[in-house]
Amino acid sequence: MKTAQAGFRFPVVGFTPDLEMWAFQDLDTLTSCGPETLRDNLQIGMELVDADGRRWIVRSVTRTGRAESVLKSLLSMLLFAKPQSRIEHELDALEPLSLDEVKARACAMLEAFPEDYGQYDESDNVLAPLLAEVRRAKDIASLPELLGLDSFKAY
Repeated sequence: MKTAQAGFRFPVVGFTPDLEMWAFQDLDTLTSCGPETLRDNLQIGMELVDADGRRWIVRSVTRTGRAESVLKSLLSMLLFAKPQSRIEHELDALEPLSLDEVKARACAMLEAFPEDYGQYDESDNVLAPLLAEVRRAKDIASLPELLGLDSFKAY
């Protein structure tokens, strides 16, 4: 199925094959990306989980055009910003995930990339409180803000 056919309930979190976690606040954010994301196929294999726990895997990504107007694209280039592309995903539906499963994946991501969350060495006391907050989360929708997740739209 195509991105627009999935009927996502936003925000949507994305789990990459290498344990990173992305967030998409709306359909516009989900269906736009920068040149590196497109060129390097960074979304292929990503599992998208919407706020209801419904889940899909990204099988392919197709550029369908510009995500910005011509004028904004030109201005972006003048300011050395990367041009944004409009994209469409080919998705396969997977079994939904429970809130506990999503939180466990978020915790695995934190433990895999502690330096991204301020834990530069074992003496830093940043990761443990954040892990506890994730475990206390009441819904999937609160995780993107809690973790400060990025959509990697600019890359």
